[in-house]
Amino acid sequence: MYQEQISAYSSRSAGKMNGMACFGYLCFFISILLGGCKSFYDLDPYSVIKEEDFNKNREDLNASAIGMYEPLTKEVHKFLLWGDARADMVTAGQAEPDPYINEFVANTISKENPYTSYAGIYRTIARCNRQLEKVYTVAKLDDKIMDRDAGAFYAEALLLRAYCYYILVRNFEQFPLILSDQAEKIKYVNESGDTVIRKTQSLPADQIRDTYYYPKNRDEVWNMIYNDALTVLGILPLNYQWNRNSLPAQERYGRVSQVMAATFAAELALWLGKYQAASAFANSPVRNSNHTLGTSGTWINQFTGSYASLHSLFLLGYKYSNSFETNRLQEFTSSVARDGGRYYLKPSPVIRDIFSYEGGDIRTDFSYKVINGDTVIWKYIGLDNVISMRPGYQSDASWPFYRSADAFLIKALADLMLEDYATAFNFVNMLRVARGLEELDPAQTDYRNKEYMLDLIFKEKARESAFEGKRWYDLMLWSRLSGKNQLAGAVASKYPSPKREEIATQLQNEEHWYMPIDPLLWN
Repeated sequence: MYQEQISAYSSRSAGKMNGMACFGYLCFFISILLGGCKSFYDLDPYSVIKEEDFNKNREDLNASAIGMYEPLTKEVHKFLLWGDARADMVTAGQAEPDPYINEFVANTISKENPYTSYAGIYRTIARCNRQLEKVYTVAKLDDKIMDRDAGAFYAEALLLRAYCYYILVRNFEQFPLILSDQAEKIKYVNESGDTVIRKTQSLPADQIRDTYYYPKNRDEVWNMIYNDALTVLGILPLNYQWNRNSLPAQERYGRVSQVMAATFAAELALWLGKYQAASAFANSPVRNSNHTLGTSGTWINQFTGSYASLHSLFLLGYKYSNSFETNRLQEFTSSVARDGGRYYLKPSPVIRDIFSYEGGDIRTDFSYKVINGDTVIWKYIGLDNVISMRPGYQSDASWPFYRSADAFLIKALADLMLEDYATAFNFVNMLRVARGLEELDPAQTDYRNKEYMLDLIFKEKARESAFEGKRWYDLMLWSRLSGKNQLAGAVASKYPSPKREEIATQLQNEEHWYMPIDPLLWN
């Protein structure tokens, strides 16, 4: 099955700008009511549009593109659990924690935990696969779609799918690679060695699962993601130009883009030890005048508003006034029950060693607060830097995947690994000044000490991206760059003894960095 997928995938990548042999397509409005693994394609059964009435023009193609992101908007509370609750800066908020939530906090995650479900991510992957296989067919039907525009839609789907696998490869023990559209037909090789094409709805769930390919190792996935990111960089338009029209300001930050692709490629290169490439890719967003570090006065806008133009690169946005769009972040982080807060998670005491108390750091002032005696994550419930909170049940704070600061910190890390200590140090100072702190004095800072600088940069990353679902992966990356297991000790530090020693020993084994999952339960 996998060879069939790879063959088709490679063929598409090589010839995408010259047209493609595409299969039937169902957009995000179409409901396919399948059970078991077919739940990857579960959509709203009351908004069905027939295939022959859709995918006729660029408006249909754009609607399908927007629909690719929708499943992810329902997953952000899981991203908080996966990337922060397991790490050192977050702990349980309730006196008697929810058992499934506490499994993440205690690093005792079971296969039966419903919050490990990756079905939402695979729904986005499925929609990306369908978009990839339909773009050029639709382009032939609408002469207003130029080759450049078709390429933009193709690259958008390829990049978003790559990012989904980036989430999976850093989180799970095992997961399938699905690189082709399987909503209507599945192609696989049977026991006799014959290639068979069957209608998806005619196959039982267990037979569909048998066609899935599970990668032999993580390197296979990392290389696929990286190559997809490189492919996209040559196709995505600059300045958010789709179909000769600029995307609206709010929409552009909620969709992948050229500047996001460059940041993503830089981060991937960093993980893969390609430091020269990481530094070069990071130059693009760093030098982009539309995306800067901003100032300490505007930093909170990216959380209190729907987006922040200087800071945002890629986010999942919500607008309560638009059909009551919300997420579950208020539920997870607010201690005010009448507002819908369940206070599942709160900052751990470790934050006292992470945040800067030099004075003036907006991140320290805004990321968390003490409200009515409770220490709370403020980013998703606060409306200002004082005490104003979002109205009850109006959880519409954006979830940031990439911000301008990420590119600056990736650049600092890449240059540090290239032993360009002065440049790395300068990028740290740029961020500090933008957040209200004074520059570090090079004469009083051991900035040519790589171990010291790694600690300094990852502390800045922790302050900048606190409670944004990134800390666990930053500790993984820090371990990779330093050649030492930084994750075990950092995570263990939030527990009292003897739990501290137990977790430190457990996480010395890197196999325990990944969550177990039972595909029969959650896909």
